[in-house]
Amino acid sequence: MTGARRNAVRGREAEQKMIRELLRHAQRGAGGVLLVDGEPGTGKSLLLRDATDEAAEQGFSLAAGAADQLGQVIPFFALRTALGEPTADHPGRDLLDDTAWWITQIRAQLEQRAAAAPVLVCLDDLHWADPATLAALRALPRYLKRHPVAWLLARSTAPQRAADYVFDLLEQDGAARVSLAPLDTDAVAAMLTDAFGAPPDQVLADLADGAAGNPSLVAELIGGLRDDHAVQVIGGRAVLASARLPRRMHRLAQRRLDGLSQRARHLLVTVAVLGPAFRLEDAAEMLGETPAMLLPAVEEAMNAAIVTAAEHAFAFRQQLLRRAVGETIPRPARNALHRQYGEILLTRGEPAARAACHLLTAAHPDDPASLTGLDQAAAQTLASAPQTAAGLALRALELTPAADPAALSRAVAAAEALTAAGRLDQAGRITRDTLAQPLPPAAEDRLRCALSSVLCAAGQARAAADQAQLVLAQPYLPGDLRDQALTAHLLALAGPRDELAGSVADTILAASGRHDSHAADAARLARAAIAWDSGQLSAGLELLRDAARLGSGTSPDARHAQPLLALAAALVDLRQLDEADRILHAADHPALHGIPAQAGLCILRARVHLAAGRLADAAAEGRAALALAEARGAHGYAATAHSVLSVIELRRGDLAAAAQHIACRPGTCPQFADTYARSETTAAEAQITEARDGPDAALGHLRQLCADLETRRGLLLGDPALAPWLVRTALAAGGRELAVRAVRAAQALADDHPEFPALAAAAAHGAGLARRDPARLAQAAAQHPDPWARASAAEDLAVLLAATAKDQAIRHLKSALDGYRQVGADRDQARIRRRLRQLGIRRRHWATPAARPVTGWESLTETEQAVARLVAEGLNNNQVAARMYISTHTVAHHLRQTFRKLSIASRVELTRIVIDHHEAG
Repeated sequence: MTGARRNAVRGREAEQKMIRELLRHAQRGAGGVLLVDGEPGTGKSLLLRDATDEAAEQGFSLAAGAADQLGQVIPFFALRTALGEPTADHPGRDLLDDTAWWITQIRAQLEQRAAAAPVLVCLDDLHWADPATLAALRALPRYLKRHPVAWLLARSTAPQRAADYVFDLLEQDGAARVSLAPLDTDAVAAMLTDAFGAPPDQVLADLADGAAGNPSLVAELIGGLRDDHAVQVIGGRAVLASARLPRRMHRLAQRRLDGLSQRARHLLVTVAVLGPAFRLEDAAEMLGETPAMLLPAVEEAMNAAIVTAAEHAFAFRQQLLRRAVGETIPRPARNALHRQYGEILLTRGEPAARAACHLLTAAHPDDPASLTGLDQAAAQTLASAPQTAAGLALRALELTPAADPAALSRAVAAAEALTAAGRLDQAGRITRDTLAQPLPPAAEDRLRCALSSVLCAAGQARAAADQAQLVLAQPYLPGDLRDQALTAHLLALAGPRDELAGSVADTILAASGRHDSHAADAARLARAAIAWDSGQLSAGLELLRDAARLGSGTSPDARHAQPLLALAAALVDLRQLDEADRILHAADHPALHGIPAQAGLCILRARVHLAAGRLADAAAEGRAALALAEARGAHGYAATAHSVLSVIELRRGDLAAAAQHIACRPGTCPQFADTYARSETTAAEAQITEARDGPDAALGHLRQLCADLETRRGLLLGDPALAPWLVRTALAAGGRELAVRAVRAAQALADDHPEFPALAAAAAHGAGLARRDPARLAQAAAQHPDPWARASAAEDLAVLLAATAKDQAIRHLKSALDGYRQVGADRDQARIRRRLRQLGIRRRHWATPAARPVTGWESLTETEQAVARLVAEGLNNNQVAARMYISTHTVAHHLRQTFRKLSIASRVELTRIVIDHHEAG
């Protein structure tokens, strides 16, 4: 066999091997049978042609033919065509009816041929074979099994015919049997590469995947793309030059349909519009019939190998054919079917995204009914699926001329839906453009309410509150709009802890039955924030737990409060990290995906990692939060992410990066997103100023922070090292009074809430610094929940003891060094080494771990190795994240680092390395 022909048959290496084995047996003088079956188009004919070519090269005598529909009325049609030789007449007999005589004649001819050379009898399409041919095939292989006659017999598995029975009997007699499976992805890619001279890009590969590995359909696609000059080679890849399906595919679809009854054709063109799969009841409703009435048409489509049945639905065997069938319908009719099905799905309460896809496809500016359908669908889906509603409402607005009377109502609907979906930049543009025109009061109120939510997420809390107040000042507001305005107002006020928030929240909670759950959630969160600031932690936690329990917990609507995230933020503040982790895991729901709250989730995860000393993981989550916030125009969340990242970089010792994050924060006042990271947003700038320029430079920041502590002790919550830092820095800058205020506030928090050890550790640390009390510092070094804070307390204790108890000071400095090393705080480690040198301890006198290699398995951190092992077990990023209780962003970060250190580019290579390391270990 030539190399060119071998390459023409892709993905059939196992079957070709069986054929070669069949031919070898015949050459050795033994007969044999290989049965080949498969669905139409799976490449049976190509495989048989390849076999006959190889047999001819090996000197076989060939008897190759095929059955067909018309030949069914002619006895032995396929065999007589294959043999191509006349047989002697038998006097006095009706030869066409004498089956036994014909079989004897055919046997004799084959024996005669086999005496001269091995014979290959190759018959295709035996599902059309006449009964006489099938009878001969049942008998002849048995008669000729001691002769060098090889039988290669093929038939289609659909529809079911008498050939099935013959194949089963032959298999029982010992025939080998192979069913041609669909080609795998690599084989399809090889066909495309052969055809176009370059491997396909992803778009072309995805299009070919729609053939479901059917070689005939792939070949038709390739031929059609060639006919239409629709593929170009760019940058070494075969790339589609047109998104249109080749005309040849439409002709193929029409030929397949032409072979069916009108009823089956009607069914297929209708269900082709419904999607990759369809339920019989959906098809019946579309056609105005009952499922029972459609059963014959479904059976006909299945027999034609066009449709297949799964457990709960039917589907086209090849999605490429489905698309081609759907495109045979004129566009106006196709749009009408899409609209009909979209409305059916909405009425039935099916997932909004499914309905939206069909309604958006059907929408057209010259079709008012289709635009009205978009309006209705957007309104129906706003509460449950804001992302879907936003797409529908925006499309309706885009297709509406500016002079159309419906343009205003569609602009309002689009602004509200886009705001709910968290698409803030688009929502803001539409809202401001529309508000620039004279408007009816009702439309203006709805737009201002949406604008308030946009401004709140953008970090402009005061402007957001002003917009909500303008709405609330209007008399006779509808109840739902008043609740929306109240929710927006409270969330705007909650960030800066405005005193007005308390009275508004109390009014709602006093009459919660008259307000929706989202307004009640916002009231509880606002009142909890006020309690938190004043140090009333039990009251704040109770309100947050009530909001999480009584409300929705999470909402897909960006205009609403997110009680679970607020509760998790409070628990992180108190270093109740296990419970916070569980809540964040529960809150990581698709409802949050795509709205600013998703950035809030990442911010909180970053804080959990930061508290636990996992700085690399914290940075990965912080960057993910920043990217999500910036992509959505949620600049307030971006500012909070910058604050958290600045603290992470400060802990790492990269002052330039920390300062850069502070410089990148938009110039906003306190705002709602700060509630997810109050300590970081409050103190980050002061801490970086002190680290970079010294305590005196930070004194102005300290005065403001300590002045606020008189009434807002809760500012110390969120970082157990904050109060000690205030004390240390104030003392270094000569502000002892400021240090005393910080100690007093921290101690009051600890005394009021002994159930939270982090508060006691922070108070002991601050008091130990202010009073130079080694016992309190030792208490802090033992009790701090954060590894970095423990190291900081140990360092402060060592500094205090250096003059009087040098050996103890050295011991505590070494403990601090270990703690800073554990979290990767390079700048702090350098400072400890300097202190040790000042005490006479040189580098050789303290233990340091062996430097981590730059590349190879040993260069991976423990977390990176854990991720690698789970990936090697076959888990995807989502599964690894769930197993390790980290986010997919963090998993992706670790994989990027791992791939870089190991100089690999795929999960397959990583799996091989993990296996090799395990075997070596």
